[in-house]
Amino acid sequence: MDNTQPTVAEEVNVTANEENGQDMAQALEEFERDMKPIAKDDFLTGKVIRVDNEGVYVDVGYKTDGFIPANQVTNVPDVSPADVVKVGDEINVVVQKVDESEGTLILSKRRADNEAAWRNILAAMESGKTITATCTEQVKGGLIVDVGIRGFVPASHADIRPVRDLSEFVGEELNLKVLEVDKSRRKVVLSRKKAEEELRRHSKEETLKKLTEGSIVRGTVARLANFGAFVNLGGVDGLVHISELSWSRIKQASDVVQPGQQVDVLVLKVDPDANRISLSLRQAAPDPWLMACDKYKVGDVVKGRITRLANKYAFIEIMPGVEGLIPVSEMDRSHVNRPADLLKVDQEVEAEIIDLDREKRRMTLSIKRLQQSSGRGNEATGNSGRIRHSEGGGGTSIGELLASKMGKDKLNDVIKTENSEEAK
Repeated sequence: MDNTQPTVAEEVNVTANEENGQDMAQALEEFERDMKPIAKDDFLTGKVIRVDNEGVYVDVGYKTDGFIPANQVTNVPDVSPADVVKVGDEINVVVQKVDESEGTLILSKRRADNEAAWRNILAAMESGKTITATCTEQVKGGLIVDVGIRGFVPASHADIRPVRDLSEFVGEELNLKVLEVDKSRRKVVLSRKKAEEELRRHSKEETLKKLTEGSIVRGTVARLANFGAFVNLGGVDGLVHISELSWSRIKQASDVVQPGQQVDVLVLKVDPDANRISLSLRQAAPDPWLMACDKYKVGDVVKGRITRLANKYAFIEIMPGVEGLIPVSEMDRSHVNRPADLLKVDQEVEAEIIDLDREKRRMTLSIKRLQQSSGRGNEATGNSGRIRHSEGGGGTSIGELLASKMGKDKLNDVIKTENSEEAK
């Protein structure tokens, strides 16, 4: 009978071996339990651990690393795997093939990207979310865009307004809304028009919140009309009435602005309920009347152009946006019945300022007083009694004026009579 007792060291070794065995078994059990069950067509996320010309190696939590062949990395032809992914990237993949016995796991990023694209498209259609995609080509009836899969934008949905040349969109990133999806037919129809309309609505709401009456804002002339110009302020158009386009008198909006021109405008009134914004271009600029009142005073002699003739007045433009008036009684030392008897539109004349009212924005001028101060006849309208015209020419003599009023024969009789009296 062997009564030999085990040493302390032997007991420790036995205990250690038992604990190691238990730890290994437990670790193996936990590994097998935690290892993802993987099957063909599974959609997985993994981390890139190696990239070469043959393909990409990915850790997806399986017992072996998965491999993506080069032709399954991207849809884009003639692109190396290294141009698409790099070590450390987290990417989505689809299981192409799994062999438990050999531990082979073949993956496809290309299929995963395609599947993700379909998921994103369907989610965007359900939620109404706007997506961004690059326009790759123009085709008959519309545009082709890359949304991870091939998408189609009909020409009628390319923009808010009709577009004649769709080629301008090729190569551009477009905001799009999903109109229709049919995965079985691989059909995706999108609309840039819907996305732009939504963007404009949001922009309009933000713009209306910021606009305050009396503020000066910058905008772009959107279009012209007979009654004024529409200026886009960011998602919303405001109207500059023709009377608010310029301090000077104008015939049409195109005399002052053109579509596409950037302008500063004063906000006159904002009515969100009526969707109406009133603007002024002229009031956003310095008031020429105030400038004229600072520049001129009563007694100054100025040059100007006759712009209009009325029954008792002639209007003369002293500087852009500033018109004075010449009463018929202040036009000549001789009696004048109507301004048109002496002056005409576009004629250039000199006159003296006889009244300047800053508050009433009124300037009164006199040609007659300038003649009296010079003592040389119609000095303001021309030397030797001749009226100057802006078109050039020798002017009209006083004799010619009298001939036109009295008639040539009667004038000759008057001249003969005067000559006879002088001969006596």
